[in-house]
Amino acid sequence: MKAQRVSPNVELSAQKPRVLVPFLGGLLLLGTALVFLCWLAKSLYDRGLQQRAYDRHAHLIGAARTLIHEHILKAVQDTHQISVIPSVKNYLVNPGDATRSRLVETLVATSDIHSRYDQIRLIDLEGRELIRINQGPAGAQAVSQAALQNKFNRYYVQAGLKLPPGQVYLSPLDLNIEHGEVEMPFKPTLRLVRMLSGDDGMPAALLVLNFNVAGMLNQLIELFAWGDRAMLVNSEGYWLVNHDPANEWGWLLGRPELNVEQWQPALWQQIQAQPAGVAQHAGSLFSFATINAADIYRDTSNARYLRDLGLITVLNELTWTILVESDRHHWQARAVYHRGWFQAGLAGLGVLLVLGWYFAAQNRQHRRYSRALRRQQLNVFRDLYENAPVGYVTLGEGGLITNVNVRLLEDLGYTREDLIGKRLIDLAPQAHRHEVEALLVSLDDGEGAQQRTRLKRGDGSQLEVLCNVSSSLPEQKTLQIGRCSVQDISRQAALEQRLRQLAERDPLTGLANRRFFDVLADREWERATRRDTPVVAMVMDIDFFKRVNDTHGHDVGDQVLKLLADTCSRELRATDILARFGGEEFVLLIPDTTLEQGVQKADVLRALLARTPLLTASGEKVSFTVSLGVAVRSPRLQSLERLLKAADRALYRAKHSGRNRVCVDGEAE
Repeated sequence: MKAQRVSPNVELSAQKPRVLVPFLGGLLLLGTALVFLCWLAKSLYDRGLQQRAYDRHAHLIGAARTLIHEHILKAVQDTHQISVIPSVKNYLVNPGDATRSRLVETLVATSDIHSRYDQIRLIDLEGRELIRINQGPAGAQAVSQAALQNKFNRYYVQAGLKLPPGQVYLSPLDLNIEHGEVEMPFKPTLRLVRMLSGDDGMPAALLVLNFNVAGMLNQLIELFAWGDRAMLVNSEGYWLVNHDPANEWGWLLGRPELNVEQWQPALWQQIQAQPAGVAQHAGSLFSFATINAADIYRDTSNARYLRDLGLITVLNELTWTILVESDRHHWQARAVYHRGWFQAGLAGLGVLLVLGWYFAAQNRQHRRYSRALRRQQLNVFRDLYENAPVGYVTLGEGGLITNVNVRLLEDLGYTREDLIGKRLIDLAPQAHRHEVEALLVSLDDGEGAQQRTRLKRGDGSQLEVLCNVSSSLPEQKTLQIGRCSVQDISRQAALEQRLRQLAERDPLTGLANRRFFDVLADREWERATRRDTPVVAMVMDIDFFKRVNDTHGHDVGDQVLKLLADTCSRELRATDILARFGGEEFVLLIPDTTLEQGVQKADVLRALLARTPLLTASGEKVSFTVSLGVAVRSPRLQSLERLLKAADRALYRAKHSGRNRVCVDGEAE
């Protein structure tokens, strides 16, 4: 009788209960722990995503605040500038058809230049419009006298009538109203009102500018381009800007329910309680900051030297809140757990854990799996090293190169045989060897370090790189292995140089701009103060430059500015500082120069420019002259700001005593 053969499958089946029961029990515990860890990891990761969203909000809110303040500052400056136009004073002193006609022409031209003002009006002290310039699709046009209105009952006129001469009232932001109705399409408007005075200094009329802030609000919206919803809210919680235009201007359109309090009551309470903060409601992230729109000095770069613009407003009416919302879909849009590869990887990891747990019950299979996994990891690490997107160098004692990856060989143009056995410092040009030496010292000390430097390429050129080093030291403190990443930053360096050029130079003339002039001038002023040496300041202005632009066009005007800059630069020393402050105004700071020498130099420049006409492409000669104001550092002018103001006063004298001349400030004479 033959012995019955036992099937291997039967034997395995008999063993399964002994392996499967503890496996399933452990798998349940492992699954529970894995779910908890995934939940914890996702919570921590989401917290980081939220913080990045809040950081982005804070940056955008700061940019929005600066944008608003700069627009309002410009509008206030325009109001002051328009109020001192001579034709305005002439009309107030001698009202008549002739002076009115000249004033209308001037205001029409001004409105065409400053097209952001929908209306420029002159209103008498009884609220009647004397002149109104409307800005429309066809340009600026004067409204006929028959169509002029009485605005005495409008709140901004009442506020303006209470102003002393020279002060400016800034109204709340609302929609323009004509004949008692909201004008369509909507025109979001800020009104600037300035009290004008006559020759006797008494109030004579109101200058009113309707500032159409649609462009400012559009720029505000464009700041928030990537999924962040920008909102601007007034002090009562109504939307001035909303991602849904139908929610805006609720209090003017008879829809009081369109406000933040109705939309998010808890958020509105938080906004009321603190000037800035963050919040989270229904998965959406909110950041907010309350600003005073009339506080134009904060975060406004070109208000550096301003002290008082005479700005009056009702604080509560110009208190706005910049509100940013990112819903869950947007702030989680770039989360790694939404990526298909991550989900696939996570699923694969779960499968591997299940298999690993099962194979843990089978020691032999587990050892085989572990050995295979180690081999795979070694290959992956080798592949990561060789094909990394940045260069890698492995170093031995003394900075000896023991290995390099493909990217570094491509960046430097060497073969592997060219570099193996050399020292890292051999790749550094002589002027940069000290930088590489500092990196090697850090390696010997067992510390990481980062350094920008240059390395020689195979063709003899140099490559600007960013090196990061780290080392592995045994107990004997002798370098066992050093790692150095080498990243090509030549494009970044070129971009940084270009950005420095843009930040420091006037793009038209190539001269120092005002910001760079401040840096150079402060440095020179400190040197002159320390050594007690004279410094001459000149302020130069092209005479009748507007006439050049009007007659020959702005392209020719730009060529005149460049000709002046080139001509003056050739006549100045390397230590002299020439800058363009804007328009046709130039400033020179000449160190180690007395007042007499400065006046002589100014007259040389004046005469040279007068006999250096611009030859246009059509063969036409465009002559021009300049006026200069000169001042020198003296006991009465012991600050750079006072010196420049003194030179500016001298320029004013030169302009008003005939032009094409040099004048010296009285404090320096």
